[in-house]
Amino acid sequence: MEPDKTALRLPLMRSFKEAAALSTKNNDPFYLDAFAFQCWLGDLLSTTIAEYAEKKNPRNRLLQSGQAWQGFQKLFAKAGDEDFPTILSHLLRFAKHDDPQAANLRQALIPLSLEHECTGEYFGAKSARPTPALLSASIGIIRRSLVRWCDWLDASVHFDTHAFWRLAPAAFDPDPDKRELAALGIQQCYLAHCDDSAKARWLSSFSEAAERFKDSTKWPTLGRAMSAQTVLPWPYARVDAAVIRLWPLVKKYNWTYRDLLNVLRPALKRPTAYPCNTEQEFSPYCANVLGLRKPGRGRSARNGKPEGYEIARKLLGQEDKANSGKR
Repeated sequence: MEPDKTALRLPLMRSFKEAAALSTKNNDPFYLDAFAFQCWLGDLLSTTIAEYAEKKNPRNRLLQSGQAWQGFQKLFAKAGDEDFPTILSHLLRFAKHDDPQAANLRQALIPLSLEHECTGEYFGAKSARPTPALLSASIGIIRRSLVRWCDWLDASVHFDTHAFWRLAPAAFDPDPDKRELAALGIQQCYLAHCDDSAKARWLSSFSEAAERFKDSTKWPTLGRAMSAQTVLPWPYARVDAAVIRLWPLVKKYNWTYRDLLNVLRPALKRPTAYPCNTEQEFSPYCANVLGLRKPGRGRSARNGKPEGYEIARKLLGQEDKANSGKR
């Protein structure tokens, strides 16, 4: 789902009080939910980064285990069935904005839409608009779609974190204060290429951090992150991206590692090279490098095409198109 270039940028909202004021001013409750979404997605990203920063052994990390849906449920714990159509409408509306938190929602909507096309279980790209037909859909479809959207959201945030860890290891200090300051420093390096909205968000965060850490020995972390040049080698980036992004299918259909390899290999330039040569080297790689462990034991598809195979192939094709567009 591409962002709507005609959509207005979200105003800077630093508290529920400011969001409530905007909702009152515009006679539009969307802004309250939008701020709630920002808090939810920000917490999800921070939690995933903490798993990488505070648990050096990937096997100990808790990744793609329903964190997005758990956070969503806490956020809307008091919501009744009658509230979910409006929440969904606002979530879809939020996803179309240029807010940085919305990017993961858009990314996660791509595989959800592909699943809709292949199975009809969820709402998809064509139906994923706040139309009367969608809003009158059964609460079962809405809830099922939201839960699955959250599965794909976990995968999107996991991959972004994994890539950030490789490209900016300075932002993964075990100390959460230093992580925050390092992230601000790294963001400052790219500030000249950001729009006014992103600059305003960064300036707000920087000002708050400067006040909070003005007497702290941790403050120099920001400057050190700006000048850090360390980048971790990433020899199997294509494999990492595919496994992380396809993991919701592994979980839903209880794929074996052989099933996953059968899906992956046609998309790789070196399909029999490490770590995809054998199941014996592939399964430890998923756990020891990516922090992903398959729940339970499945039975490999005899024809090499497990249930969900077409969804995976379409999703990998979408990835190839996106990557070719960046080159």
